Amino acid sequence: MTAGQLDTVINAYVWVDSQAAVYGPGLATAAGLWFACRTVRALRRAADRVRLHLDLQHIENHANQTAPVREEKP
Repeated sequence: MTAGQLDTVINAYVWVDSQAAVYGPGLATAAGLWFACRTVRALRRAADRVRLHLDLQHIENHANQTAPVREEKP
């Protein structure tokens, strides 16, 4: 690594560190809210899938209970 490259790396680190000091709390809050919203969305979708599955099971069970039983004649 040359001196110029090392200087660039150090400058980039100092810039990232200063940005994190200024914007860090806001970015952490935004990331937390984004993650929470995504989690809630995923949980709602999962609940919808479970409800749909239970509804389909209920419909199937009801159909099986009310369907006429046909006896086969020998």
